[in-house]
Parts: sequence; C-alpha cells; structure tokens
Amino acid sequence: MKREVTNIVNGFRLVPGDTYLEDVGSGEYEEFRRFYERQVRPDPYAAVRDRAMLKIAYDRPTGIVSLDPNQSYFQSYSANDSDGGRVRVFHRIDESLLANSLFRRVFNCDTTYINEYCDRVGKRSANISVHFIRYKADQGGASYSSPVWLHLDDEPLVFIHLVQLSANAIGADSVISEMDSKPTNVFRLTRPFDTLIVDRMKKHAVTPLGSTGGTAYRDVMLVNLESGAQQK
Repeated sequence: MKREVTNIVNGFRLVPGDTYLEDVGSGEYEEFRRFYERQVRPDPYAAVRDRAMLKIAYDRPTGIVSLDPNQSYFQSYSANDSDGGRVRVFHRIDESLLANSLFRRVFNCDTTYINEYCDRVGKRSANISVHFIRYKADQGGASYSSPVWLHLDDEPLVFIHLVQLSANAIGADSVISEMDSKPTNVFRLTRPFDTLIVDRMKKHAVTPLGSTGGTAYRDVMLVNLESGAQQK
C-alpha cells in the first residue's frame, strides 16, 4: 500500500486530558464510561482484548457527521503484521455515540488536526473509524495490541484517547521511534482522556498490559482518520 506522509504532529503529540475535559463534569465522564462498558464485546480476532467500532463520515464544509455505510475495518499487512491484509468486522458501537456530549467535544478537538490534514491534501470529507478497545489482563498474564510492536499505521492520523487505566495495571507504556525502530520516547497515558496523536512521520507502539493482582484494564478510544486504501 502506498503511504502518504504528511507531517501534522512531527510523528507524535501528547495532549493532556484536561484539554479535552475542560468544563466537563464528573457525571458527564462517568456517563460516557458506562456507555463504553456497555458497548465492548470480546474481540473475535484476539481473546486478550474486548472491542467495538463505529465508522462515520465527516463532511467538513457543513460539519455534519453521519454513519458510514461501510462498517468493516481494513489494514494492510505492512501496517499490521498480525491482522493486516484482511477485512475485520467488530461489534458495532451504538450510533447514539454521535449525540453523546463528551464524544462530540472530543471529536471537535480532534477535528483541528483532521481539518489541517484535509486542507493540505485537498479532501472535502473524511472517513473516520472510532474504536473502543479494552485491554484486560489477570496477574501473570498479558494483553497486547495488534500489531504488537513498533509500526506505521495506514491512517495518516490516529488519536489514542485514554478512557481509564486501572490502578493495578503495569506496562501499557507508549513508545515512539524513528524508522530504524530504536525507541526514542517512552511515556504513559494515565489520566482520563490523556491523548497521544500520531502521524506517519515516526513509528509507535504500546507495551503489553499486565496486572499487579486481579484483573487490570486499559480502556482506550481510537479516532482514526482512514486512508482511501482502507475503504474495503
């Protein structure tokens, strides 16, 4: 798959959760967290995760967000050597997500970057996939991402929003590298809606999740600006 390389965040940018949660009450966050809990289902492609997805179409001139008729997800093998090269279908997030006030605030913040990218490449509209991914691990076990290690996404922009991280979690550190796959940055999303934004200028990964005791959770919401080649 031919890759576009458009520098929006010079590989990555960390955005503190307070930026997204400004003027958001604790009740609004808890409502969203409960909604998230109701949506995720066992990932049919990996027992170590729960997952759900909703694909939306974003019309930039009007700001209208609507359901995408294509509700499947495709990654190339070069982007994901675990699950790439095939079309995957996940449990569909209820479309009431689009009316959720916290989601709308988060998405509006993300569109600052999405619009910059689209302006630079001349796109009027955008295909967006929203993923709820729950990593879960018992003590001594591991939950991991797909792909497992450093990679470049097919998507020109990905927003990794932390929903919650349980206190008994170990691991789950974000890693950044240049194209030589030698890590240059390591950090951890810990507070609600701490966010990592990545583009194709650098590689990224997240280390496996473990537990100090009991079941540990790392819940994230990905907002992916999909490439044209992913529309399968």
